[in-house]
Amino acid sequence: MDEKQHPNHEKKTPDAQNNKSTGRPTAAKRVMSKRWLYPAIYLGAAAVIIGLMYARSQMGSSPTSSTSANDTATSNTTSTSITEPKEPFVWPVADGTQTEVTVPFFPVKGTLKEQESALVEYDNEYYPHKGIDIKTEGGSSFEVDAALSGTVTKVDDQPLYGQEVVVQSDDGYTETYQSLESVDVKAGEKIHQGQTIGTAGSNTFEKGQGNHLYFEVDYNNEPIDPQSVLPKQ
Repeated sequence: MDEKQHPNHEKKTPDAQNNKSTGRPTAAKRVMSKRWLYPAIYLGAAAVIIGLMYARSQMGSSPTSSTSANDTATSNTTSTSITEPKEPFVWPVADGTQTEVTVPFFPVKGTLKEQESALVEYDNEYYPHKGIDIKTEGGSSFEVDAALSGTVTKVDDQPLYGQEVVVQSDDGYTETYQSLESVDVKAGEKIHQGQTIGTAGSNTFEKGQGNHLYFEVDYNNEPIDPQSVLPKQ
């Protein structure tokens, strides 16, 4: 059917006459006949694959020369088994706060789909997510609490990541809290689990996420999936 004609105005053509027994071409057939379809699919798949390859090569690097815990890690797996901390982790939000994980941890050995969902695009490049993003359903700011007790080793205002707090805990664990709008602790301060660290905000690196908390857990200086140690929601 000529696409420029009125839908109700039929025009018989040799092709249409030959296809009387099967009826009009299906929508799928019309789409598949487009010459641009296969190149578009190829380019889209290539972009994802290239992004994943780049992300794997970047595991342990970041868009800046920051010396935070994010940038010293070189892998998301450890050569030894992970020892559970004596004090079990809790979610880094105030009791009663309804949140969800919107960007997961990048799994080097995960499926293509799992890896794709854990990529952060910034300045036309892809970076593996070495923590998790936590948001409220409505995207509002919320109170951020300590997931473990420990000592605050760093409080900084990162150009890309927003305000940041790093806490050194027992048993080889380090927790990084980024994208904070405000901070209620000081470097050198000993804090207890559940103590208020600050409030969640937004940052430049993940601008599309709006108000959220970036939460990273390092074990012996290597990032691990925070959800592997946090209680099941």
